[in-house]
Amino acid sequence: MAKVAKLVYVSLATRVIVDEDATEEQILEAAKHRFIDKVQTELGEHLEFIGYDDECPYDPDMDFFPSIDVDK
Repeated sequence: MAKVAKLVYVSLATRVIVDEDATEEQILEAAKHRFIDKVQTELGEHLEFIGYDDECPYDPDMDFFPSIDVDK
């Protein structure tokens, strides 16, 4: 079966409670585990779009990602 390159877009948002003067780094650190959990358990709920990568098509000599077999 031929391989193709796809772009997958998701949109994630989460609520965190931080100190009023928290830095961007501290806010991101507080949100990190919530985002990881959402990606692992709710990814399909946050899907925006899947489309072909026309600007950078699959090239077996350059794309070193392992093959992914999807059950149909």
